[in-house]
Amino acid sequence: MYINHITITTGNNARISRADVADDVLEVVAPWLQSIVNAGQKSPLPIPSLSHFSVIAYVQDGGLVVTVYGPSGPHRQSQPAGSDIPLVTFGVAQRSRHSGPLWAMLLANFEHLAGIKQPSPPWCAVAVHPSIMMHPQALDWIADFERCVAWAWITRNAQLESTQ
Repeated sequence: MYINHITITTGNNARISRADVADDVLEVVAPWLQSIVNAGQKSPLPIPSLSHFSVIAYVQDGGLVVTVYGPSGPHRQSQPAGSDIPLVTFGVAQRSRHSGPLWAMLLANFEHLAGIKQPSPPWCAVAVHPSIMMHPQALDWIADFERCVAWAWITRNAQLESTQ
């Protein structure tokens, strides 16, 4: 099995297999994801060296929506961010019944490549915000983070609650 990992702003698509995400990474990300979705508020990343970055995640129409934020000003590692700027927003659709509404929401709310086509599920579709250029070092890790979250969502236990 694989996930289509597509960037809607460029059209780049990669197939990510489950073997591309280590088990020990999912052991950290899966419970963290469950707690932040259920909490419904912004939370720091579960990686100490990146804890000054944060996310908010929620369930919409059975799909996952996540926005990753970076600090807007100077920061120190392991210190929570004050005011934040969005870097990327991504949606994860596990099944076709989640796919249509989530894809439509992403295209309606974020810049995207004209004529981009929805991949077959499961997929992780990413909108890159222009403000990511305030944190160019995030480009080194953010796609891997998206993939880890997508696999944690796809393989999750069913106790995540919908906010819709």
